[in-house]
Amino acid sequence: MTSKDLEAALGDAEDAFQRKPQNPEVGLEHVSDPAVLQLRKSCRLLDAAGFLLDRNGHFTVIIESSFVAIERSIQFYVEEKGYDVAGQRHTEVYELGVRAGLFSRDVAERLEELWIENRSESYYRTGVAGEYRARTIYGLAVQLHDEIVQLTRTRDCLCE
Repeated sequence: MTSKDLEAALGDAEDAFQRKPQNPEVGLEHVSDPAVLQLRKSCRLLDAAGFLLDRNGHFTVIIESSFVAIERSIQFYVEEKGYDVAGQRHTEVYELGVRAGLFSRDVAERLEELWIENRSESYYRTGVAGEYRARTIYGLAVQLHDEIVQLTRTRDCLCE
């Protein structure tokens, strides 16, 4: 892979991420609070996953988006409670959820196990995503997000 076209595309991508976004995503463009940014990213991920479910396909993306939305929702909650979450690995957010009183250790362990066994199986390894799996993980992500929005009484959620 050394074509001039590939190198040009790589250079364009590198340059794009060095620039300030010219057409930022609506709802994320003026957010300065890092916790609110995580919440709104979760809203957008859930919206995209719901859109794809309605189109009856792309189950791998729905599963990935739902797992990331779960992480972003939990991250919002723990940051709202004053915990520093910078630099954590994917599964560390579940422990932070326990420390912040969001859920029990048992729930955290089940969420972590679900992530380890299924997210990486569907996304990185040989697992094949299917509709039932996509719908159930999406349902879990929406339920957790909605409960966090209710618990925090935030008005910063973008979900309708």
